[in-house]
Amino acid sequence: MNLQDFKDVIAKDIYKMTTKEAIEKGICIQCHETALPKCYSEAGKREYKISGLCERCFNEIAEG
Repeated sequence: MNLQDFKDVIAKDIYKMTTKEAIEKGICIQCHETALPKCYSEAGKREYKISGLCERCFNEIAEG
């Protein structure tokens, strides 16, 4: 199993979808809401393309 396959298995287990699926749908992998309106900075938009997390959800994870 390669790293991407491993990440997809983990994401499916936790979020019920892969990062790629979330990005293709334009939703946050965690809150399942439309992501880009919730990405208010350039860094947030870049992070969404990497993790599939909207900026609000990413910030909540990073704070904790």
